[in-house]
Amino acid sequence: MPENDQQTRTSLLKEAGANIAGAKAWHWFSYHFSMLPPRPLASSIVDACADCEQKLPGLGFQFVKEIAAISGKEKHEPHYDQLLQKLAEILVVRQLLTLEWSAGTTFQHEPAVSVDGKRPELRVVTPERTFLFEVKAPALREHIRARRTNAFQVAGRTLPMAQVHKLAGDANLTLPRDNPVKDFLLDADKKFAPFKAIQAETAVLIIVWDDFIYEPITALKHEQCGLLTANSYVRDATGAAVQFPNIDAVVLVRHLTYFMRAAADQPLQERAHALDFGGERALPNVFMPIGDPGLVPEMVRQGLRAVRWDDPFFQRAAEYRPKDIVFWM
Repeated sequence: MPENDQQTRTSLLKEAGANIAGAKAWHWFSYHFSMLPPRPLASSIVDACADCEQKLPGLGFQFVKEIAAISGKEKHEPHYDQLLQKLAEILVVRQLLTLEWSAGTTFQHEPAVSVDGKRPELRVVTPERTFLFEVKAPALREHIRARRTNAFQVAGRTLPMAQVHKLAGDANLTLPRDNPVKDFLLDADKKFAPFKAIQAETAVLIIVWDDFIYEPITALKHEQCGLLTANSYVRDATGAAVQFPNIDAVVLVRHLTYFMRAAADQPLQERAHALDFGGERALPNVFMPIGDPGLVPEMVRQGLRAVRWDDPFFQRAAEYRPKDIVFWM
């Protein structure tokens, strides 16, 4: 590791130790940063923030401060969700910053067209084209508990609820987690709009989910209800499916499971550490173009390990296909 990189890492670790492990406020990650040497989760956070700091000075320290600020209430579960969402942002931003962009490329974190304008996560300005990226992650804690205990899961809004309840009988149901996906689309579309009103920019929404990747795929692409189909369950005043004209593509990243395991200090097996984006043999992420697929270059798709949602590989993989109902044994 170059000397300046090591100095950055040391400074970030000191900052995190003082504000997370050394602070009086209770923090979900305090254990990880208080140990000597730091536990794997703490090390992976510091390394990722150091990479961000090298590309955009100040960003790594900003991320550490934002993580430290999610604290104060002992075992407050909404804070846990917020921390996973912040890790999702760091994971994706770091991956994007470290791609092999063209010479002369510049980066802007949380840019805005006006002082009080909406701010997407990252703007990448290359000599050829400008890209906008927004990163989202749902709060899945309660949903995961339901999946673990309920025998039936309704993955999408494909059947009348009366029919679903009749089918399930006395068993409890896990309902679709599709409204966060809808909210992500609506919010990202609004964030991208001011930029696209000025010039052509490629805008990508990146949603970080857990291993149950069929859930957002169902929400987006199920032919009877998908948000990116003509049969979307979200309609406008005229009855037509709501469109998202300012989003050029959606990428689904399956990674929240690794954050949860690392937070519990458990072995990750498929990843070297919590913020390891995965290698060639890892299960792929999902690329869903809304407009022209060519607007998102192959370099970006490969960097995000994202394969088109209708690729033949996914037709053979059950967890990548839209679902109606799931019966858990």
